Amino acid sequence: MSVTPGRTEISQSPQDMLGLPILIAVVLVAVVARQFLPPPASPVVLIVCAVVAVLDALFVTYVLRQAAPRLVVTPDRITFTRQPGTSRERSFTIDRTPNSTLRFRLQRNGMIGGQIQLLLKLRDDATGAEVPATSFGRRKVRQACESQGWTVRLNRVG
Repeated sequence: MSVTPGRTEISQSPQDMLGLPILIAVVLVAVVARQFLPPPASPVVLIVCAVVAVLDALFVTYVLRQAAPRLVVTPDRITFTRQPGTSRERSFTIDRTPNSTLRFRLQRNGMIGGQIQLLLKLRDDATGAEVPATSFGRRKVRQACESQGWTVRLNRVG
């Protein structure tokens, strides 16, 4: 989180975004290394590891090409930008009004693999405007907003 007078910015670092691909690579190295201990290596396991390694490399390329999301909080505006600096950039904004009060809410995003997917959103009760907050978490977003003088209602998420 970067805090300067009149502006607080939160963005995801490449290290945060590459955590899963690095974990996959470490597991692959362990599996391949295990194959060279007795008994003889299994060609099927080595081929599966090679395919997973290629998919992991493609995933890393995809993650690095996607610019990290960014949340900028100023005393008058909160802006969430998805894929900043790319042709697919998309922004969501909350403009401050005299009676702006922020709160967090969960939005259902459908079912994936039998699990309900939820998105965390920051909502201005005065205007109804919302910005996504899932990428950064409730605590960081709340700290950023309060550092710029916004009122964040301490409610249960929901």
